[in-house]
Amino acid sequence: MRPVVRSLKRDIRRMVTVPAAWIVIIGLLFVPALYAWFNIVGFWDPYSNTGKIRVAVANEDQGATKDAIGFVNVGTMLESKLRENDQLGWHFVSAEQAKKEVERGESYAAFIIPSDFSTRLTGVVDGTYTKPDVQYYVNEKNNAVAPKITGAGASSLDQQINSAFVSTVAQTLSEKITSTGKSISEVLQNGRSDISEKVKTASEQLGQAEESLNAMGEKLDSAKGKVSGARSSMTSADSALSDLNEALSQADQLVSDTRSSISQFSANMSTSLDGLSTHASSAVAKASSAGGTLNGGVQGATTTIGGVLTEGQSINQANAEILRDLQSLGIANLPTASQALQDLSTQNAQVGQTLSNLSALNGNLSSTSTSIAQALNSLNSASQSLSDAATQARSGVTNQLPVISSALDQMSSASADLRSAIGVLQGQREQISGLLDQLDTLLDSTKTTLAQSTANIASLKSDLDSAKGDIQAISSSNALQSLAGSMNLNPEKIAEFMAAPTSITTQTVFPVATYGSAMAPLFTNLSLWIGAFALVIILKLEVDEEGVGSMTSAQKYMSRWMLLALFAIGQALVVSIGDLIIGVQTVSKLAFVGTAVLVSLVFLSVIYMLATCFQHIGKGLCVIIVVLQIPGAAGLYPIEMMPSFFRFLHPLFPFTYGINAMREAVGGFYGHAYLRAIAVLGIHVLIAFALGLLVRPFLVNLNAMVSRDLSRSGLFLAEATHLPSSRYRLSQIVAVLADHDGYSRSVTRRARNFERRYPKMRRAALIVGIVIPALLAVLSVASVAEVPLLLGLWIIWILVIITFLIALEYIRESLARQQLLTSMDDSDVRSLLRRRLHGVKASAAQLGKHRLGNEDNAEEGSEK
Repeated sequence: MRPVVRSLKRDIRRMVTVPAAWIVIIGLLFVPALYAWFNIVGFWDPYSNTGKIRVAVANEDQGATKDAIGFVNVGTMLESKLRENDQLGWHFVSAEQAKKEVERGESYAAFIIPSDFSTRLTGVVDGTYTKPDVQYYVNEKNNAVAPKITGAGASSLDQQINSAFVSTVAQTLSEKITSTGKSISEVLQNGRSDISEKVKTASEQLGQAEESLNAMGEKLDSAKGKVSGARSSMTSADSALSDLNEALSQADQLVSDTRSSISQFSANMSTSLDGLSTHASSAVAKASSAGGTLNGGVQGATTTIGGVLTEGQSINQANAEILRDLQSLGIANLPTASQALQDLSTQNAQVGQTLSNLSALNGNLSSTSTSIAQALNSLNSASQSLSDAATQARSGVTNQLPVISSALDQMSSASADLRSAIGVLQGQREQISGLLDQLDTLLDSTKTTLAQSTANIASLKSDLDSAKGDIQAISSSNALQSLAGSMNLNPEKIAEFMAAPTSITTQTVFPVATYGSAMAPLFTNLSLWIGAFALVIILKLEVDEEGVGSMTSAQKYMSRWMLLALFAIGQALVVSIGDLIIGVQTVSKLAFVGTAVLVSLVFLSVIYMLATCFQHIGKGLCVIIVVLQIPGAAGLYPIEMMPSFFRFLHPLFPFTYGINAMREAVGGFYGHAYLRAIAVLGIHVLIAFALGLLVRPFLVNLNAMVSRDLSRSGLFLAEATHLPSSRYRLSQIVAVLADHDGYSRSVTRRARNFERRYPKMRRAALIVGIVIPALLAVLSVASVAEVPLLLGLWIIWILVIITFLIALEYIRESLARQQLLTSMDDSDVRSLLRRRLHGVKASAAQLGKHRLGNEDNAEEGSEK
């Protein structure tokens, strides 16, 4: 370790004693930091200045009128909102001027609202909706980010259009609902007592209807009794008709006998007259009695039927009135009462028709009774006349016989009339019996229907009483006031709600105040990588042994790394403290500065390893790695937004973990995320030191060859390698000692064959190295989506070609070294073997230094 410290002190003294070196030192410390500082300040809060992004707006909307919402001009409403909006630099021009400004680059974007915009948009109210379009023009040539910002403005504009229209419609409807609610409130307040009174009246009327139906039921029972009485009267009338027929038969026989006895009358006139008078009086009495009975039965039936008609007509009229009352109350609208009312109306009409038929038949009975009464009167008159004639006959039979004969004729005629009336009455009796049966059936059906109607009316009355109670309860409660209050809307509040029904409450986790602070981890990591890369470019990487003594390869590696680490620490302190001075947010300033120092040392370890192991090629790899890390380390965009090629490389980059560690120090620590990032960075350091300390000695010959070839070009700076060359393989030394001439011929033959193929292989490698990347470039144009993958393949191919060319040169150099080995004397080879066996590091260059000089001179001579 002492040689390392001595070498480090010597190098520090060399720098501090040279004034010009201080300028370089200051430049190495501060220039890389400027990259981070300028970018952080430049990106400090760019989104607060979006109001300066000029966006043209042309409003040509003419508005629209709809019955439901009235006149609406969404374009004007939108323009007024945009004038109040300062998120973008809105300015209002004509449509033609807006397009020209975008084309000239004076405005980044333009929005044109067409003249029929409101007409199309409000068509949703009356069903004539056609999706309206706002014309959006954007100039993507001006800037890469501006179109994204104006695109966000376009989305915001679309939301404002929707919210403006919805809020307008909602406000209009709310005003109408509020107006309707006030009207309903007034109607409810004014009509509440009227409704209660009407329900009460309807309930009372239903009670009266129920009483009427009950009374009607009683009348129906009375009518059924009278119908039964009418049937009894008809039975009595049948008996009377039979007696009357018998009496008329006797009277007819008497008249016949009288006519036959007229001739004998004169002889026994006194006796006959007495017998005639007696028998005539008896016959007339019987006929009068039977006729009176018949006439009484007919009159009784007429009276009974008349009573039935009166009761039936009264019931029929009462039914009709009740039905009209029920219809006026709207009972027919009730599901249970509608069919009952219809059946009752039908039956009441049938009863009315039956009563009409019975009334006509009763009129016929009355006429028949009148005819019977007239016939009986005529018979009595004839009997009286016969009696008078018999009396007078006693005084003058001869003179009175014509009178008797005339009386007999009258009696015969009266008997015939009476028989005719009896026949008519017997014919009508069957009709009366059928009508009475129909009337009895109708009365039973009507009674059943009345019972159902009574039950329905009772149920309806109960419902109305309940409704009356509910109305009174509602009247005494706040239900109506709540109903009216629920329709007393605030149109402005409703419109505000419909325009934005929800709001997002942002709860920031690990808040970062400014965009510059959020970008500080990326720019600081880039600055540290650039600073470390500048160190390996400007400072010498090879360590000489002047004033130090002999040093191993590992000691030289660590000595130079420690010197560069001092610069890297200085760079980290400068850039991180400068970030804090600028105002970068941190949760721990010490953690932020310490993280910068750790990240700087990690980057230095990786870059120093590549530069020392592969020299110019390693430095080129450093550039390629930083180019890939910018998009692949998720410094700007989430890695999920990147192509799959960068997502694959993301966990391999040291940038990924350096940025994550600094983000923890800036925004806040979570769990072990910070420690995990530092641990992975430590793994990168271990890998870098493993390659630098273990692999580098095996690449010394390769590096020496590359440096020598680059120096010959006269254009590249090539640093000489101060490490001892690699040892010859023991097999090569033994082969030379075993058969010096044979091994020499074998090496010479292989070298000659290789030199013959060497130009062709080199040209082929160069051609393929150019053609394949060109082909990949063509494919990238044809398939833009695969550009990252093709770019990765291009880089890999270039590395393959470079590796091939290096291997080609290494083989050539190895053959040259083997030829040099064969040119040594056996004594030199034996000495080399002894030193190799004793572990003394020696090189063919040191053992045959004079021969190397001769070989170089020979090569120069051959080239000339």
